[in-house]
Amino acid sequence: AAMFDMEYARWLEEDQRHLVELRAGLQAALPDNELRVIVDGYLYHYDELFRLKGVAVKSDVFHLIKGIWASPAERPFIWIGGFKPSELITMLTQQLEPLAEQQIAGIMDLRQSAHEAEEALSKRHEQLHHAIVDTIAGGDVIDGVQQMVAAMAKISNLEGFVYQVNNLLYLQYIN
Repeated sequence: AAMFDMEYARWLEEDQRHLVELRAGLQAALPDNELRVIVDGYLYHYDELFRLKGVAVKSDVFHLIKGIWASPAERPFIWIGGFKPSELITMLTQQLEPLAEQQIAGIMDLRQSAHEAEEALSKRHEQLHHAIVDTIAGGDVIDGVQQMVAAMAKISNLEGFVYQVNNLLYLQYIN
């Protein structure tokens, strides 16, 4: 967790640099090919965040889920280890106006598909949470080893679940 926190702090510093560079490019009305280079660099930067989160989930899945690593500005938007893509899409859409009708329709479709995936993942997260609680609370406790083994298996499922959430965030991000 400490390593992730350090790497994430470094990532945030780099994020500011990328954001300043992107804003400057937009304000300077750079040609599309030059903006593409800046945007591609920013996309690669986000690839690094998803890689960091992928490594962190293996060492401490709860640290990632709780959002302890997030900045105070990010914490209100935390959803199972990251931003809800549909909310992020809504915020970004307001910053991109004016848009053509076709662009608006595409964004609405993307937001709807993200919302549907979020709902499915939220439901699965709740089921997994209940399964872990039931496993720990259920059965006779002789030495607790059986419950702990079963709970650890469920936590392993939780890691896989966070990978799916991270993948959803990544897919929405590249679209």
